[in-house]
Amino acid sequence: MEPRIRLLQAPSSQRLCLSCPDSKAVADVCAMASNVAYENPKFIEFVVNQNWKMHLLGTYNCWNEFQKKISTQAFIFADRETDAGAIVLAFRGTEAFNAYDWCTDLDFSWYELPQLGRVHLGFLEALGLGDRTRMQSFQRLKQNIYENSRTPLPQTPTSGLPDFVLSDETKLLAYDHISAELVTILRNHRNAKLYITSHSLGGALATLFTAMLFYNREENQVFYNTEDDVARRLAALYTFGQPRVGDKSFASFMDTSLNKPTMRYFRVVYNNDIVARVPFDNSLFGFKHFGNCCYFTYNYTLQILPDEPFPNFLSPVYMVLSRLYALFELVQSFFMSYRYGGEFSETRLSTVARIAGLLVPGIAGHSLVNYINCVRLGPDHLDPACLQNTEWDKSQ
Repeated sequence: MEPRIRLLQAPSSQRLCLSCPDSKAVADVCAMASNVAYENPKFIEFVVNQNWKMHLLGTYNCWNEFQKKISTQAFIFADRETDAGAIVLAFRGTEAFNAYDWCTDLDFSWYELPQLGRVHLGFLEALGLGDRTRMQSFQRLKQNIYENSRTPLPQTPTSGLPDFVLSDETKLLAYDHISAELVTILRNHRNAKLYITSHSLGGALATLFTAMLFYNREENQVFYNTEDDVARRLAALYTFGQPRVGDKSFASFMDTSLNKPTMRYFRVVYNNDIVARVPFDNSLFGFKHFGNCCYFTYNYTLQILPDEPFPNFLSPVYMVLSRLYALFELVQSFFMSYRYGGEFSETRLSTVARIAGLLVPGIAGHSLVNYINCVRLGPDHLDPACLQNTEWDKSQ
């Protein structure tokens, strides 16, 4: 559906690591990494090493104990092999024909963690942190977090899964394994900034992964899992069409952690994307987005909003407008290459998805085709305040 693999500009490690976190250069790398994350490891290696002229550090296929299968994929790459300036972690998002992925997106179950709030249960399981068929695993998770927050390095795994799962080397657990990899990688690249990104379900996993890096229970603010090496080095979290992850308390925690004193969270939403509007934000379900929404209209115009319009897509007005927008987007897609150039020409599969969007509004809007277009046709910066911060790279 989305065949583009080349970056918007020729790869340049200096441009990426010195750019303001909200710049088009950074956003494009994050969008393209989110796109490539859907591919197999060999293809990812080819794109990163040969096409982008960067350096692949690892691909990870991680175990979900609740689903009893490998369901979480991610990869990490650096802008150069030695003395990297930027490290990027990208999770795979929702696969179009994977029922497990869609069930996870549409799951409304949650579990409450002290000081963090209510968190989507399916996303915790996807990161290998617990298993709802063994609720004691979440009690063990809380205990492990408390113990790890008291030491510079975690003495036990963060995951609350049983020992027979933790000791099985064939079952990589996404949070424990990838966070440990990042500790080593960032120690080997002392000047590197960290970028975490993904699309769809992967965006939710990227957000929860980041939340766990910051999560602590100590008054002295000693973050578990070596905050000095990981959380402090985070330059930006980019998500595209991300579903909601937690409740109001979670949103408040993440706002404080990521957006104060400077904005490091960029949640990009295209028009009527249905996935960005689940699980529901209402009194019954209580899920909340946080931070500003980088909302792009049907013609790729950026608006910075507190939340996307029609956040629960249940309004009759939404039902009418979304079909009209879907029709306009379908017609617009035939002229994109004439208006903006050959790289914006869409595949037949993308056209089929847009036709399906006439029947199920918001499905076609979720495609990465739209999000890559948003970045490439949008402004040079997603955060207007960054334009005024001319000393950004010096202060970092």
